[in-house]
Amino acid sequence: MHSAKIHIKPGSSLATAITFPLGTHRFAVLADTHVNDRVPELAPQLLDAIRAAAPEAIFLAGDLSTPIVLTTLEQIAPVYALQGNQDWLRGYHLPKELWFEVNNVHVLLTHGHVNMALYALNYLRLLLTGQKMSLRSIEQRLAKRYPQANLVIYGHTHFQVYHQLGQQWFLNPGAAYPHKLNGHFIEYALLEIGAQGEIQVELLHLAE
Repeated sequence: MHSAKIHIKPGSSLATAITFPLGTHRFAVLADTHVNDRVPELAPQLLDAIRAAAPEAIFLAGDLSTPIVLTTLEQIAPVYALQGNQDWLRGYHLPKELWFEVNNVHVLLTHGHVNMALYALNYLRLLLTGQKMSLRSIEQRLAKRYPQANLVIYGHTHFQVYHQLGQQWFLNPGAAYPHKLNGHFIEYALLEIGAQGEIQVELLHLAE
């Protein structure tokens, strides 16, 4: 488990953001569930852990791979989900990005592949050279594309991270299904934003 607590200087209001009322807010953060793609269902232990955390909402950063994921998670809390590259390939239409304003903190939810053209180029590079785009390169692209974000939540890499780059913070909850790159753990995160803009993040994992 990893946790950190920071204070973010508030930015100007975002007209298109989903706004939460003043007060402490607690969210579960997931990405890359890949249900009916790489696993048959969301792990029961993950659902139990999220239910026990009692979040007021769930942020889901793409690659659901099936609408069943939304139906399942909505039984626990309201879900804010967006389209990942696998969702696009399957014709599953969701927003490409979502903005939230929580106690004057600008939170961006995105998948992290930026767009399908860049994803295709990176995939071709992987096939030809065996090299993936680095985590830092992905975050630099996101920082340049979304300079108004205080906190960027993304997925796609299947790698848990919470750190600062420049004036922005980046959170990736990891993959919500077990695979060899994450040690066969089920990964997720809990995010709490306090009334003064203080942020606390827990990076969590469960045994397969």
